[in-house]
Amino acid sequence: MKNFIQSLLLLIAVIVSTTGAQKEIYAKEGQDITLEPTSYPANSYVYWYFEKQDGHQLAWLNPLGGKGFSNDEKWKNRLSLTGASLVINALQEDLFGTFVCKISAAGQRDSITVFKVIQVNVIEKSASPLLSGDYLSLTCSLGSVPQNTPEIYWLSPQGNREGNKGIVYIQARSEHNGQWDCVVKKNANEKKFPVSVTVVDLAPVPSHQYTSTDSPLTIPCSLISPVTWEQVKKKEIEEVQWHFAPKLSSGTLSDNQEQLFSLDLEKLTWKKGKDKGLSPVYNIKNGNLSLTKSKATVEERGRYTCSMKFKNGRTLETTVDVVVLEIIAHPKAELIYGQQVNLSCSTGDQLPNDMKLNWTSPKTSSYISYPTHITVPEVGKEDNGKWGCELWQGGNKLTSDEILLKIEPRLSVWMLVIICSAAVILLLLLVLTFIHYRRRKQKTRLLRHQLCQCKNPKPKGFYRT
Repeated sequence: MKNFIQSLLLLIAVIVSTTGAQKEIYAKEGQDITLEPTSYPANSYVYWYFEKQDGHQLAWLNPLGGKGFSNDEKWKNRLSLTGASLVINALQEDLFGTFVCKISAAGQRDSITVFKVIQVNVIEKSASPLLSGDYLSLTCSLGSVPQNTPEIYWLSPQGNREGNKGIVYIQARSEHNGQWDCVVKKNANEKKFPVSVTVVDLAPVPSHQYTSTDSPLTIPCSLISPVTWEQVKKKEIEEVQWHFAPKLSSGTLSDNQEQLFSLDLEKLTWKKGKDKGLSPVYNIKNGNLSLTKSKATVEERGRYTCSMKFKNGRTLETTVDVVVLEIIAHPKAELIYGQQVNLSCSTGDQLPNDMKLNWTSPKTSSYISYPTHITVPEVGKEDNGKWGCELWQGGNKLTSDEILLKIEPRLSVWMLVIICSAAVILLLLLVLTFIHYRRRKQKTRLLRHQLCQCKNPKPKGFYRT
């Protein structure tokens, strides 16, 4: 009975090793694959066959390290062995199919592993690079359909599942630029097949750019990475321009847009239009079309549009509303002790409900605070220094501005007396100096006159009558 059970267990083991060891391998044409058998006992003979067991022999390996490969022309220079594993280089369409590995060892049953190598066809039907708005068409399918068909789907560059049954057909946007993966998934195993998609588009920018009169200004506009200028030229670019719509005192935008810059497509240099003190970032070949200024002013408030027009009539553009925070001191920032000062902080518009202003002041200063301004009834020495205004949205500080208050002490009565006395003394000194100068000049004239008379005496006999 014991011997019968052992024989039965051995038979079951043989059946499992022969029929249960079957693997599915998914691969693209031109790809290298490695087929690794389930087990590889020591001192074993290894045989690899194509299509079926004892079919066309692809490779063999003996315990002494001797090996051989098929002389068939289609397998030439494509096969190698790493241990018992078969390596196939640059799979061609007619090389997909069934591979069988038989491992024989003295005193043991043959171990059989069957590999089903299934071709995966990954096709990008649209011509890359795509212009934003073009249709992106991706297809992923199997060359042969195995039992229990695997699940096939696409992952976008953001890792989102896209498409239906291995097919994606959508309008391309900036977020579609990058690596897409066709995923073939069966049970817990999955295999990814990457495809690179290039979409010519402008990088997304924030709708508002916050700065202050105490800060630099950058208005962003750039191609999405890693799109190059050469790829843009392939889509037949026609013009690149910057336009500006000023913010009016009423808070609305002007209907009359001003052209700030246009790009010379041959020289890749900017031609200046309306001068607002802004400068382009000269990094066009890397896709950077932004504008900068070392310090913003309230004149920069408004809407900026960066646009790229192509010969097919399509236009790519980004718009940014520039918000400039400013502190104003009334009547002025230079004051004397006891004066009242009002500090107002504004973006030129009424703040949305989710925004607020925070004030910063010298440590010992005291003031009366209002939503958009503060009042110091009587400034003193403790109010001297930097005052700041911060614009917050939720827990994020958007920008801040600063102003320097200079507070001078009042002139006392004694100081006035001293200043007036000094002025009188200075005036007296000037008068005395002038009088002394006049007297000395008169003495000099008289002395000269006397000398002249000594040198030229009157002739004898001459008498005045």
